Formats: sequence, structure tokens, C-alpha cells
Amino acid sequence: MDNKNAQIFRMDEHVLYYDYHSGVLLCKSIESGRNLWIKKMEDPGIISGAIEDEDSFYIAFESGERSGVFLTLNKKDGATLWDIPGRAYLYRIFLDYIFLIFIDDAGTFFLLKVSVSEGTISWHHNVTEDLHEYVINREFLLLNYLSGKTEKIDIKTGITI
Repeated sequence: MDNKNAQIFRMDEHVLYYDYHSGVLLCKSIESGRNLWIKKMEDPGIISGAIEDEDSFYIAFESGERSGVFLTLNKKDGATLWDIPGRAYLYRIFLDYIFLIFIDDAGTFFLLKVSVSEGTISWHHNVTEDLHEYVINREFLLLNYLSGKTEKIDIKTGITI
């Protein structure tokens, strides 16, 4: 692993090293210092961020202003569990779902509610690029925009309330 081309992400019990020149992702145990797995990525670009839950790593790759892929990898062996093509800007795990802000090739931004276990999209909601914050609770999402606009979205259905 060439550290001059590496991105390093320290997680709770692991460190992820990504060599964006060679496309190799390495997962190392912090406690033992051992390499757990290594995976060759198919030209995903650079990592814009990574988060985790008990079983998985969620990694946002970007390969341009509007392109990339959001990957979910098994912590134990690095196997890809599911992915969503596109560039993710914000992503947060809440209960059994991950909420992601994406941009598509046409420049449209949208919020997705995705099952963390299966990667299935429950709903999507169009947002504008001046969205700068969202607050999640058990009943709704509150979307705050730089323009001062706010939206309240039902967390189960994705419908504006």
C-alpha cells in the first residue's frame, strides 16, 4: 500500500486504507494490527467518506461532480453487500435505514431511504442543492435549506407533511 496515494479512515475497531492510484482497499484490525481483508475496486475514484454499523462499512466513492458509487461492505470479509450508483453527499444511519442525499447525472438532488440490510430503496424525495441539514427522528425528517425553506417529511412514506 503506497501511503502517498492513500486515504485512511479510522473506524471504531478497524482502519480502512484506500490506495486511489491502484484502487486497492485494505481493512486492518486496530487491536491486533493484522490485515483482515483486501479488495480491488473497479475504478470508483476517491472516497468522500465512510461510516459503519455493527456489521458493515458504508463507503461513498466519487469519480466526478455527479458520479460515483455508494458501497456497503461486510466488515468480516469485505464482500459487497449492496451498492447504489451515483454520488452521495450526506448519509446517516438511523434505526434499520440509511438516509442518503444523492445527485444524478442530470444534476437532480434527492433524498433516499434505504434498508441497511438489503439495500432496497423504500422511497425517494427530490431536494434542491441548497439543502444543508436534515434532522431525523422516529416520525419525520426535517429538511433545512440555505434559502430558509424547511420541509417536514414523513419517515415511513417520504411524503411531505
